Amino acid sequence: MPIKFLPKKRQVSIFGIRAVGKTTYLVMLINRLSKMLNVSNMHILSGLDYYMRMMNWILRGEGAPPTKTEERLLIHVRMKVDGQKVEVRTYDLAGAEIERMGDTFRALIDVGDGYIFLVEPSPDPDKKVIQVWLIYRFIEYLSDNFRKMIKKPIAFVFTKNDLYGIKDPEKFFWNYTAPVYNLAQIFRQIKKYNFFAVSAFGGDLETLRAQGRDPEPVNIEKPFFWVVETS
Repeated sequence: MPIKFLPKKRQVSIFGIRAVGKTTYLVMLINRLSKMLNVSNMHILSGLDYYMRMMNWILRGEGAPPTKTEERLLIHVRMKVDGQKVEVRTYDLAGAEIERMGDTFRALIDVGDGYIFLVEPSPDPDKKVIQVWLIYRFIEYLSDNFRKMIKKPIAFVFTKNDLYGIKDPEKFFWNYTAPVYNLAQIFRQIKKYNFFAVSAFGGDLETLRAQGRDPEPVNIEKPFFWVVETS
């Protein structure tokens, strides 16, 4: 009897502070994957209505509205990537709920096989401090208060790169966070991590709409594929 290989199932959780672009990233990622030549047989098994509602906002040039605090949104997708079956459940959670670090936040970490942590490279000191704080607490929880190594992959992703133009995400990450705290002190607990810079729309949404152009994501799929491949 031939061996039947079961499809890989990966659960990817998305984190980040309020207004960092979690919902936009998630929706435009699904949009981008649906157009890629190496992705086939892609079906949205759960979350289709949510996806279509967000795309309506985006194509109107208004952007995705903030996720409500009580929402824990799930998009469940099955696809083939380069002929390999992959099934992914990707969760989105309101930034305010993530910052509160309540039970839902911890449950979102627990179900993940890999993580995409979105960071806005804003010079605003309040945003910079809370993002470094959240990364610290995230790693603290995953490592059981720094008592064990983190084996699940974590992609740290700078958003809105059409505005910021980051060329070297890893170098920028350390330079951006160092004034608050040297996170290298705790990154020793992580076995697999990587850095990315992406743009969900490839430009200002209102400007694109005024020019009659559709959003064109830049590198948005790269952290996702890296997490899936390394988890």
